[in-house]
Amino acid sequence: MDGIDSDSAIHNHCDPAHAKREKDQTVIKCFIPILFLSLVFAHDPDAELPDWKQYLRFGIVNAGSNSMGLASYARLKRTSPRSFRDLRFYGHYFKDDTDIRLRLKTSRMFLSFDWLYSFNTLIYEKNTFIDVNLRYHYNQGLGWLIRNSVNGNMMTFELGIAFDNSDYLNTEQKTSYAKSGFTADRDFGPLHTKIEMDYFHQVSKQVDDTDLSRIQLVSEAQLSIIKGTALIFGFTQDFPIDESFNFETASVFLTFALKQPLNWTF
Repeated sequence: MDGIDSDSAIHNHCDPAHAKREKDQTVIKCFIPILFLSLVFAHDPDAELPDWKQYLRFGIVNAGSNSMGLASYARLKRTSPRSFRDLRFYGHYFKDDTDIRLRLKTSRMFLSFDWLYSFNTLIYEKNTFIDVNLRYHYNQGLGWLIRNSVNGNMMTFELGIAFDNSDYLNTEQKTSYAKSGFTADRDFGPLHTKIEMDYFHQVSKQVDDTDLSRIQLVSEAQLSIIKGTALIFGFTQDFPIDESFNFETASVFLTFALKQPLNWTF
């Protein structure tokens, strides 16, 4: 018996077909549990379909005591349970000045946390009020989702790094910053309020003893009229850190807004 078992073992060891069968069986044994777990914990595609919305605004804006102009705003937003993409354009047009901004922001929930996310923001800006013909700006970091609810109440806090070219057309100077930001959205029935505040603290070497640290502030109150339409009153202002907020020099706007969902699935 021992001889027969030994010969059989030697034969099986030397038989290439037998070795292949054993290898295939091992692969199958490993694959079946993986397939089972993937089916059990697979995501629900219907639950993760993105939500697309578009926004349009037109109205008037006032900057200072004598500068009345045209306000415009367009936005395309894509959200899903784990990600956020937002493209915004807004322009304030006056007789002798313009303030135009184009912003693209993307964010995604960080790892498996439902309260922590990573973000990237790219901004192009033209603002003749502060002699900026074209400024590009980039920032990235992590955000804390302090509060989020289905009725629109949200609060976030962000920390990150940033850099920009203060005036791309006139200088090659690039500036680095430490960035912090705070946003708060809240619904009060037909009234929706929002505030966004970003602080950029210059960390790179100052040129000509000029500190480019600044605060950017946006505040809005939106009153719904009928489904998909609203009146919005708000203001925006950018001011250096060594100055204080002055409502008289802020850009104050009143716009008529349209909001419409899009039946996109990508």
